[in-house]
Amino acid sequence: MNGMTHRNGSAALVAVLLTLGAMAQDRCADYHTFNCERSTDARFSINGQSKSASVQVGTPTELNIIVYRGQDYRVSFCYDEKVIGDHVVARLVEKIRVPEEEKRGVVTKTEQKDADGNTTGAVLDKTEKKGLFKDERKVLWDNTEHDLAQSIEFSCTATKRLVIEVMAPGVAEPKGRSKDLDIGCVGILIEHMPTPNLGF
Repeated sequence: MNGMTHRNGSAALVAVLLTLGAMAQDRCADYHTFNCERSTDARFSINGQSKSASVQVGTPTELNIIVYRGQDYRVSFCYDEKVIGDHVVARLVEKIRVPEEEKRGVVTKTEQKDADGNTTGAVLDKTEKKGLFKDERKVLWDNTEHDLAQSIEFSCTATKRLVIEVMAPGVAEPKGRSKDLDIGCVGILIEHMPTPNLGF
């Protein structure tokens, strides 16, 4: 009986923890929609790649996006200041596919056949050098070099794969909350518009 009570108690505890985790995630799901400040330029539209998530203080997290040629973008951040602090550390990073310096040898084995199509038993080994690619990251913008700016606007002259890296520093002295509460909501609002044709 005690064993059954303990097991049920454990199951109940797990269920409560899972529910709390789901509630925290649900609470953050649309955080950017209601908390991030829109651009004052009415030409900007909300981009579907905008997202919010639960973020743990001190743990970097990232959002992969694609930006398209001929568009202007604005990326801004909003967050639960009671947990996250008064800013987030953010970087905009480009993913670039580059060939690896070393090419890997790939061996292909081919059975030899005679004029009638019968296998002769001989095997021909052919080694080819095959080029491999890897992703390199190039930092395009780092808000620690721009007075911890919480938004950035840029024009895109080529379609690129970007990563928005975010890290929450947390508050120095938690007020009105438990010291072990270190997960809060962070929203990333992405807005876009066609790049205006300026000049002659």
